[in-house]
Amino acid sequence: LLNKNTSNQHNSNLLAMGAIYGDSLPTGSPLNRSPELSKLRSKLPPLDAIRAELDALKPMMEGNYYYGKTANEKTFKEEASKYAILHLAMHGVLNEKHPILSSLAFTENGDPEEDNFLQAFEISQMKLNAELVVLSACETGYGKFQQGEGVMSLARSFMYAGVPSMVVSMWQVNDASTALIMSAFYNNLAQGMDKAKALQQAKLFYINHAQGITAHPAFWAAFIQLGDASPIQFKAPISTWFWMLGIAGIALIFALFWRLKKRKELA
Repeated sequence: LLNKNTSNQHNSNLLAMGAIYGDSLPTGSPLNRSPELSKLRSKLPPLDAIRAELDALKPMMEGNYYYGKTANEKTFKEEASKYAILHLAMHGVLNEKHPILSSLAFTENGDPEEDNFLQAFEISQMKLNAELVVLSACETGYGKFQQGEGVMSLARSFMYAGVPSMVVSMWQVNDASTALIMSAFYNNLAQGMDKAKALQQAKLFYINHAQGITAHPAFWAAFIQLGDASPIQFKAPISTWFWMLGIAGIALIFALFWRLKKRKELA
């Protein structure tokens, strides 16, 4: 079971990180990467809606937002312990053979010390003060069952690091639908809902605004809330006006994304 974090040794803000993929590094970057990790990174597709996801959260949640090269492993390790909520929008990489090597893929920035794959065993050794970690990524809750250990996954590693509550995904998720769900989820939290209800209502919000195939459960049902579900106490309520701007903006991007995708399929 996850124990409620009562230390309150955080700044009551949100730390959000959105990774990018596919950018090449400058010639001569001091990389020390294994062939396996280099091959793995080369196969990670771009997540086009991540910037929109973070931009929609900014009017709602006070904190720091890192996107692109600044969303790297070293920065996360240095900053994570200061925040009440950690929001990580990036690929989650499941290692079924060795679950402790499952990882979150941060942006590659050429750091000579960190390989920008934050592995489960590294997470478990961190000391975090967050009340909630949101893994807005693929397959972050799923793991291989091992006798005596339960589900060995990234989510479990955050539990070892002292986090009492998490939102994770059980399968690969679409980044555009994820962005809309997350925006509604944080608004619901700010209105005083407990974490489980906030996620439930966010899914219902998404379903009510989805069209055609985008209403299929594959687009919204992956996310689950684990651990302590009690409400989070924020310093100040979020302005409804700012929330509406955030939701409207991300809904527009969501609509354009699917319109363009449909045109490509018809072409």
